[in-house]
Amino acid sequence: MCLSPSWCVLCRESAESIDHLFLHCPYSLNLWWKLLRVFGVTWVTPRSSVDLLSTKWAVTGKRKRALTLWNCLTHAIFWNVWTERNRRIFQENKEASIEEVWERVKFWASIWASVSGLFKDYHYSIIMRDLVAVLM
Repeated sequence: MCLSPSWCVLCRESAESIDHLFLHCPYSLNLWWKLLRVFGVTWVTPRSSVDLLSTKWAVTGKRKRALTLWNCLTHAIFWNVWTERNRRIFQENKEASIEEVWERVKFWASIWASVSGLFKDYHYSIIMRDLVAVLM
């Protein structure tokens, strides 16, 4: 970081910006692709994070429940990319793999979804284990 303070610590390839960090960084893109595969959604990468958050997604499953879980997952990706970035900056030698961060994304999204009324019959561990099954 001393040589280039604007360098993206996740990919080490580009300058860090909000849109790069949360959307265009190859590290972050891998998380988005994992989410899209789970839901069977295809997309063209949005230009900006604001565009991503303002997109109306067609997610399969019980509409309100699916959208609630989708929103929890998208916000969990943002949250976990941010915390991984900070971990790499402030706690040297603490780099998590995509798989580790994906598990954290599912954990936080499951916790957040489980406290909504739409998932009152599901423990967070059930949501985390099978994201799609709880939507049917």
